[in-house]
Amino acid sequence: MKMNSDIEKMLKNVVKRVTDSRPPLQCVHFENGNAVVTDSHRLIKVKGVAPKDLKLDLNLADFSFPDINYPDTDRLMPKEFATKLTLTKDNVVAMLPSLKAMATEYFGKQRVVKLGISEECFKVSRTSLGAQSVQTVDFKPTDFSGEPIELSCDARYLADAFEDLTKIKDTRNRTLELKINTDLAPFLISTGNIDYLLTPVRVF
Repeated sequence: MKMNSDIEKMLKNVVKRVTDSRPPLQCVHFENGNAVVTDSHRLIKVKGVAPKDLKLDLNLADFSFPDINYPDTDRLMPKEFATKLTLTKDNVVAMLPSLKAMATEYFGKQRVVKLGISEECFKVSRTSLGAQSVQTVDFKPTDFSGEPIELSCDARYLADAFEDLTKIKDTRNRTLELKINTDLAPFLISTGNIDYLLTPVRVF
């Protein structure tokens, strides 16, 4: 299997918060040459890292091979998208401190941020409790296709995704691609052979 240490850390970051009551989700699932992890809120697929005929589940906590029924995750992965945009990893790294600040408990238990996406701007914003202040960070995408869209998501999960994907040492892929359908449908952040799926948050 071909996975570097940065990818292994990224997979562990997802499963480490899974409780013992959900043993299948403590595992990385290998099938069709791919490695998959999910905690039911987010999902990572790393393509082409294992033999095609290998099918097994590896518990990342104790490195055992439990006999489990891993959930069918293929149905969760969207195949078509209404909006696509490309961000440079350098721009994403520059915005991470602001995004992490939005994910802290200082803003209360709800760590929801709003994404505003258009050809001119990729914007992440957060309104504090009581609407006393708004934090915003934005920059222009390097490429954009489709319709402008706004959606909300968990700031911690978004920060984890951006940080993990930008840490991976891959000189051939210096960008991240966001692929979105609607404001409530799961969306992908992709780079190289990695798809990172996040689920938006419904805001009332």
